[in-house]
Amino acid sequence: MSSKRGFTLVELLVVIAIIGVLVSLLLPAVTAAREAARRTQCSNNLKNIGLAMLNYCDVNKKFPLGAVVVNNAFPTNTSFSFRDVPPIHWSTTWAISILPQLEQQALFNQFNPGLRTSVQSQRQVTGFPLQIMKCPSDITAGPAVDPDGGENLGTFDKGNYGLNFGGGSANENGNSGNKAGPEDVPSWTVQAYGKPSKNRGMASLRDVSGVMTNVGLNDMVDGASNCVLVGEMLHVNNNGDCRGCWGKALGAAISGYTGGNPEVDGAIGIATPNVKAVGIYRDHPTHCANSATLGDPDLECADRAGDGLGGNAMRSKHPGGAQAVFGDGRVQFLTNNIDKLTYRAMLTIQGRESNSSQ
Repeated sequence: MSSKRGFTLVELLVVIAIIGVLVSLLLPAVTAAREAARRTQCSNNLKNIGLAMLNYCDVNKKFPLGAVVVNNAFPTNTSFSFRDVPPIHWSTTWAISILPQLEQQALFNQFNPGLRTSVQSQRQVTGFPLQIMKCPSDITAGPAVDPDGGENLGTFDKGNYGLNFGGGSANENGNSGNKAGPEDVPSWTVQAYGKPSKNRGMASLRDVSGVMTNVGLNDMVDGASNCVLVGEMLHVNNNGDCRGCWGKALGAAISGYTGGNPEVDGAIGIATPNVKAVGIYRDHPTHCANSATLGDPDLECADRAGDGLGGNAMRSKHPGGAQAVFGDGRVQFLTNNIDKLTYRAMLTIQGRESNSSQ
């Protein structure tokens, strides 16, 4: 007479334990595979943005301006807010300029460069959820609607890619002693690179003359393959924080310094990819969720609206670094432990750093 034998409790527990071990080994691999796929999509976005920038330059002989003031109505002085504070109202940004090259001609046609971004018709463009501007590794963030209120009106979709504003600060015209403007040469660079190294990047919102500047391929004397066009940045799901707002002046911008002073802090103040947002390494954008990010070592920020030291660091959710597209159209992963001098050299287009520093 045969008898059926089932699992004993010990055997069942052993099987469950083995399955648990296998699952614990599998989950990290699945997670890593998913992040690899997201990083690839992010790289493809950057590649297409870089090609759009190069196609724009091919037609216009210059890369797009960082942002444009309505009617070019700059005041006679060179110290004013980078927010929409009368008489200054910002309109077309670098990202809006390349919409046709990103196969968004219809969206581009809706935008009126003669109007400020707060007009309802403009909001339909700047608030459009443009997927190519979003890295899937980052969180989903809602648009910023009238960030900070007052004169700062408009609806702005948030992306993850910022134009390179150079080796100094993004919102500085160089009319002070901090040597953070695009035409400035911080004194420490002479010894560090063996020659004076200018901060100039791909664009500025205001130069020492009080006008916006942009550059072409012939201005990239350091070599297009050595110069960052656009790099990754992170955004915050907070209405008052406009980091990543590609439709707003200085919303989508990266720079070598965020809160540091090039003349005082020297090379130590350079904010390399994913640097902890502490002290001088905090992001200092024009619109920041100050209290919402307080204590966040990755995203803490402080407002810096006017003419002064400020900008955003290159940041990403990719383990170990962030990606950037260069002037030759290639996308490169820049590690968190990249040498500060090498990193700044990649952000300058007229720094004339030695090849050994590139």
